[in-house]
Amino acid sequence: MKKFLFKSVILCLPFLVFYIILPLTLDPYNVFHYKNIRDNGIEANQNYIKMRYILDNPRKFNAYIFGNSRISAIDVDTIDSLHCYNMWYPGGHPLEHFENIEIMINHNIIPDTILLGIDDIAFAVDPEVNRTQLMLMPYPKDSIQIIAHTKFLIKYLNPSVLSSIKTILFHKTDAQNLELVKKLFYENGGRSRMKDEQSSYNWKEAKLINDWQYNYGIENAITDIQKIIDLCNKNNIKLIIFTNPLYILTYQNAVQNGYIDFLTRLSHITDYYNFSGINDITINNDYYLEPSHYKFNIGDMMINTIFNGINNEKLLAQGFGYHITKENRDTFLDLLHEQLTD
Repeated sequence: MKKFLFKSVILCLPFLVFYIILPLTLDPYNVFHYKNIRDNGIEANQNYIKMRYILDNPRKFNAYIFGNSRISAIDVDTIDSLHCYNMWYPGGHPLEHFENIEIMINHNIIPDTILLGIDDIAFAVDPEVNRTQLMLMPYPKDSIQIIAHTKFLIKYLNPSVLSSIKTILFHKTDAQNLELVKKLFYENGGRSRMKDEQSSYNWKEAKLINDWQYNYGIENAITDIQKIIDLCNKNNIKLIIFTNPLYILTYQNAVQNGYIDFLTRLSHITDYYNFSGINDITINNDYYLEPSHYKFNIGDMMINTIFNGINNEKLLAQGFGYHITKENRDTFLDLLHEQLTD
């Protein structure tokens, strides 16, 4: 019997090492280290980690801002009237935001205010694709949460994470920067402004960062956003929707794929603040890290517009900071079309 047990242990050892011990130790996406994230050179699954953090700290914040990585340049600490957490995550999609907000409400986390940042990703990217990628997989949504959670984590107990060993071993961690990253992550969900100062993008060779397939569809995106609107209305949550200021190259590509049609449909279901278009901000390289992500100086302007009513008159005339309502939407949409012909 002892020999049998010994042989069984020996036979099971490779399985334990490759399917449990190494994946748990390496944990490249930080799903098992969500309470103490590490800098290992690999993008963490921020969707999952942030949801775990919020569910563990249900009374810490009274507002949340949802969006993709572009809204990481919005410093929620500058919103004096709210204690807000930035729920940005790479590839963040309105359907994922809806599911996360619904999970929060089901856990009796009902914020006073939710901000929703949207852009062409809403109708360009199929959220089902995110569910197949370990870095992007959303927090599990299921009526039987324990089972759903277990199934989710099992996906990370996979020998495929061994491919990250080289990256992790040779990655040099800046201890001071890591402490700042962790401090911001757990205090407000944001990123460091230092990234803006360290930006070294070669604008002479500027090109699209993400060439989306635009295969999800405008109507699907509008349906997802309507779900968020309905959910917030049902729970007396103030919802503020705004568009991200897309860099001129990204904006032009989005327009070719139906972005103005999307904004038109959006204007028929809700009011929103617009920061998209061709204006003195979106044509200026100095306001962007690269053609996909804007810097904090734009984020600060957006917060000033939304919460303090502060606008630059010239920019406002160009559509930046324009508050779209059913009364003025035609004027606004005419402006976007005129910009394309100038």
